[in-house]
Amino acid sequence: FYKMAVRTVLLLVLTALAYAASDMRLIEFNETSQVWVNASELDALIFTPGKRHNFLDVTAAPSPVRNLASTARVFPSQPTQKAIVDPLIAKIDITSLQRNLVTLSSFFTRYYTSATGLQAAQWIYSELVSIKGARDDITVTLFRNTFKQPSVIARIEGAHDGPAGIVILGSHIDSVGASGTSQAPGADDDGSGTICNLEAFRVIVEANIVLERSIEFHYYAGEEAGLLGSQAIANDYSNKGVDVYAMLQLDMTMYPGSSPAMSPITDFTNADLTSFLHILIDTYCSIGYTDSRCGYGCSDHASWYRTGVPSAMPFETVFNQHNPYIHSARDIIDHLDLNHGKQFVILAIAHLVELGNTVPTA
Repeated sequence: FYKMAVRTVLLLVLTALAYAASDMRLIEFNETSQVWVNASELDALIFTPGKRHNFLDVTAAPSPVRNLASTARVFPSQPTQKAIVDPLIAKIDITSLQRNLVTLSSFFTRYYTSATGLQAAQWIYSELVSIKGARDDITVTLFRNTFKQPSVIARIEGAHDGPAGIVILGSHIDSVGASGTSQAPGADDDGSGTICNLEAFRVIVEANIVLERSIEFHYYAGEEAGLLGSQAIANDYSNKGVDVYAMLQLDMTMYPGSSPAMSPITDFTNADLTSFLHILIDTYCSIGYTDSRCGYGCSDHASWYRTGVPSAMPFETVFNQHNPYIHSARDIIDHLDLNHGKQFVILAIAHLVELGNTVPTA
């Protein structure tokens, strides 16, 4: 028995070494299924024009790193911060959205291993630093990855006596086309969500708003290759015991489909947080909502869901009506509606302020 056990252990070690040496990646397609794939099989998953991806590359962390600081959460039953949110909404600038989206989608590709993907992350970093100005309660950092493109995190410190748990707004920097070197402007996927995220940051910073909770704005690298950047941060926060109250992902926000409405995702998200999104949409937005399902691992909220952090995602339209031009050279601003995107900036600001300033009573 002892010899058999030793042989088994040696076999497992040798197998692991073989995987490491051959660039094999461990892919998770659902909560119970993980499969090793080679480079060509991974490319087949990533490079599919017009189709969204539904997988996580969990090679670095096959088992979820549970965030023990983020225990059961109670979210408000109604909005309480309209006196703060409404004036902020009035400061949203469509011209700013357009200017920044033109710039971000002008990079030939933002693929996570490309030089221009790195440059796009550096541009986002520089924009955040410029908006931050001289405020010492705001930090902007690059979160380095094992690949070329870093993620970017901007943090606005909350009041010292505020409640525990930060509130996160996320989006992803990278884009993808027919290959890792082909043109991928990614105006909608996810230039739109990233620019809405950036605009929410600008509005809140320029209004000199300080909330009870600290709030963070995340711009993730490598989403298209299996949520690599967001997984790295979510796992890092879990390991460090960072308490996260709620996370909202903006991924594709400016293609309204045939019947303009937001579409909160109801699978692999936190049901209570999604219910609160419904309330925020009804309260602050000028369009309604229709719930959708997007499958396992469809965007970066899944990285946080996997660690036990309450996360949610509003999609640009009913999921089966999403932008047909994504993951191609045709994902350009001409196909998008900036006013539709403005509704997601409104929702993002409401999410940050309502949850950032609300102390639950239960």
